[in-house]
Amino acid sequence: MEEKSNTRRAVTFVFLTIAAIAIIYFLGIPLLGKMTAFVSSLKGNSNKINSSDITPPPPPKFKYFSEYTNQQSLTLEGNTEAGATVKLTFNGDFQETLSDANGQFIFQVNLQNGTNVFAATAQDQSGNISQKSEDYQITFDNKPPELEITSPGDGSSFFGSAQRQITIEGATDPGSQITVNDRIISVDEEGTFQYTTTLNEGSNSFSVKATDQAGNFTEKNISLNFTP
Repeated sequence: MEEKSNTRRAVTFVFLTIAAIAIIYFLGIPLLGKMTAFVSSLKGNSNKINSSDITPPPPPKFKYFSEYTNQQSLTLEGNTEAGATVKLTFNGDFQETLSDANGQFIFQVNLQNGTNVFAATAQDQSGNISQKSEDYQITFDNKPPELEITSPGDGSSFFGSAQRQITIEGATDPGSQITVNDRIISVDEEGTFQYTTTLNEGSNSFSVKATDQAGNFTEKNISLNFTP
């Protein structure tokens, strides 16, 4: 009886030992691996937190653009720190975009008539915010300039050597450029201009063109006759 009891104990012990080894092999080792990975992850996160970035990115800088335009839709390009979020304030409205690996960014905006004002800031991935960029302005104008030729009248005739030299006079919007037959003519602060030339015998054609700062233009043609 005692021998059988010892045998049963021995068998039970062996069975429990095998079961314990199996449990440790199938559950304990993977669990240990997971615990190790978890501790390593905590250590890595701790290192990231300790190495914080407190340097703000440079203010966004916009590439060259014309201060006057007759195009209502406009592309604004610029650069700042790579990967930074660029926040644009345009006429009081807000939009944002991410700069690429080279720090380049692009915004597409629609202009309102007259002066448009905008500026931007940049925020890096650590939350640091740059100083505001300078305030930029763009004037949108799609109205052609006024142009008046006050003298001489279209179709006028001139006779003899005393009338061979004539002066074309007129007025346009201040700040506009005047050309007569593609030759640039001086315009005063009030927009008036004069162009003196010598007529050829017969018909003389003149193309007078006024172009404003936004690129809009108005063109008028006159024909003058000269008889020696």
